[in-house]
Order: sequence, then C-alpha cells, then structure tokens
Amino acid sequence: MVREDGQEKLVGLEQRMRVVEGTHLYNLIKVIEICLVSNVVILKKFRVLKFVKYTGTQCPVTHLKAYCNKIAEVVNDEKLLIHFFQDSLSDSTLTWFI
Repeated sequence: MVREDGQEKLVGLEQRMRVVEGTHLYNLIKVIEICLVSNVVILKKFRVLKFVKYTGTQCPVTHLKAYCNKIAEVVNDEKLLIHFFQDSLSDSTLTWFI
C-alpha cells in the first residue's frame, strides 16, 4: 500500500528500527538499574529549579558553590542534591556524570 508524502518510507524505517533495536529496550527493570539515585522522595510542594548549565569551560568550584546556594533548601538531603545535580550540567559534563 502506497501512502502520501513519503509515509511508506517512514513506516519502513520504523519497522527496521524495531527489528534492530528489539522490543526489550525499555524494560522497567533496566530503567531502575540505571537510576543514579534510588528511592528519592520529592515533595509535591517542591519547585523544580532552573540552573545555570555547566559545560566544562567554567570554574567547577564556582559552579558547585552556585549549585549549593541555589538548592540550599534541600542541602541536607544528599539524595536530592545528587538527583538534581544533573540538571545543572550540559554537553560533555552531563554525559560524564551520567
């Protein structure tokens, strides 16, 4: 069956990707295994913060100080500190951390 606007090609590519990737990629057990911090409790009233992203070109000590100042309300909760730290990273620093 031929579809409009290249849909036939898109369907074919999707089918190939399923064959190559398999159906087991998004297994819940695997997701749990790759979590950086398990059993993190985030209160409903907690607001997600916006961080200045660290790319590796700035001073890492300054970035850590700024991160701790920004997230001061949970500074005593190590799991939350670790959980949200990835939100302050980008580019190769995020790849390294994860």
